[in-house]
Parts: sequence; C-alpha cells; structure tokens
Amino acid sequence: MKSPVPGIEGREVGVLVPPGFHPRSRWPIPALYLLDGNNGLDYDPFGHGGWQAHRAADALAAAGAPLLLVLVPNAPARGEEFVPGKGRAPGPTAEGHLEFLARAVVPAVERRFPALVAPSGRVIAGSSYGGVHAFWAAWTRPDLFGMALAMSPSRAYDLSALVRRADAHPPLRIYLDSGTTDQHGGDDGLSRTRALARLLASRGYGEKDLRFVVGKGHSHTEAAWRERLPAAMRFLFLGR
Repeated sequence: MKSPVPGIEGREVGVLVPPGFHPRSRWPIPALYLLDGNNGLDYDPFGHGGWQAHRAADALAAAGAPLLLVLVPNAPARGEEFVPGKGRAPGPTAEGHLEFLARAVVPAVERRFPALVAPSGRVIAGSSYGGVHAFWAAWTRPDLFGMALAMSPSRAYDLSALVRRADAHPPLRIYLDSGTTDQHGGDDGLSRTRALARLLASRGYGEKDLRFVVGKGHSHTEAAWRERLPAAMRFLFLGR
C-alpha cells in the first residue's frame, strides 16, 4: 500500500468481507481495523495460533451485524510503531503509524468497499503493544475511530495518565480486558487495566460505552485473545 509515511510503503493490508456480501453493495457496513493483522487469521508467527478473527466476524454477520475485517500487518519495529514515545523520528513512531492508518489505510478501504464513513463505524483493535496503540489512537483521534478494542494492553505505556491529562473525554465505545497471568510471572497487567477501567467509569463512561473483562486463568497469548474476541466484538457491534 502506498503510504505518506516513510518506511511503511509496500505494506499489504487485507480486507475480508462478510459471507455473501457484494463489494459494490449500496449498504455501508462498519469496519474493524485489526493491528498485528498478519496474525489475525490462521497464520501463526508468534507460536500460539492466530486470532481466528474471521470466525468471530462471520458469527456477527450471521447475527445480522456484518462488518469489514481489515488486517493491518505489523513490522519488525512493532514496539516503536505501537507504543507512543518508544520510537524516534525519522524512524518508526506511533504517530507515524497512526498517520498511516488515517491517510492511507482508512481512505483506501472506504474508497474500495462500502464502509460506513464515520467514526462510529470504525473500530481499532489490538493486543499487548497493539492494545496500547488501539486505545491511544481512538483516544487521540476520535474523529477517526469511534471504538477501541484493547486486549491485555502492555505496561509499556501509561494509558491512565493519558486519560487523566485529557481536558475532555471523547465519545468512544471501549472494550478492555486482561488475563490473570503472563510469561514474566505477573498478572498480564490486570491491576493497571482494572485501574484504567475504573478511571474511565469515574469520568462518565457507562455500561453502554465501556466493558472491562477479566480472563480468569488466561495468559498473555493469542489463544487467550482468540477466546475473548467474539464477546468483545459482540459488545462493540451489537451492544451486548
């Protein structure tokens, strides 16, 4: 894909349409932009199995909520692209990756497919570093993304501090979760994610806007995120 951001040119972004859906349909549908999209289906680059996101999307289509599944692949400099402050220009940065989404990926999808052209029709989703980027991107660009799906967001960036610094709180629908264990002997960032959810609730986000889930016994792996994904997508797209 041609990109306005140096170093991102040539990245292949995949788009899956719902079963039986015609790309030239006149009826616009929402889109989910999945970070680490090269791990979103069956491919297994991290050794824990893919997200099987197409199965969750197909189930939503069967429930009457079809969506476009946009698979945005990661890069070797994944941390620098996903975590604000980790990268330094002119190299990869979180700001540069968000610009890539805003100026290249989203416009291309909405030119070629009958996507709902509004923040309320766009979800950005990710896990770990990708979970940080998903929340940060929606929080800082509510004109672009109206919903965020952040699974097991990494402790590499303080999302609660981002919320506390805000003068106003964007009209977002937010899904957050964490497991209870990780490969470093910790709690998958559960205490920090719970604190973030409580902070958001104190700032006025209610049950229709915010869902926080604890994956009991779940670790920091694709297998856990795959298990939690269908319910997360039902909340964002169906409100339940």
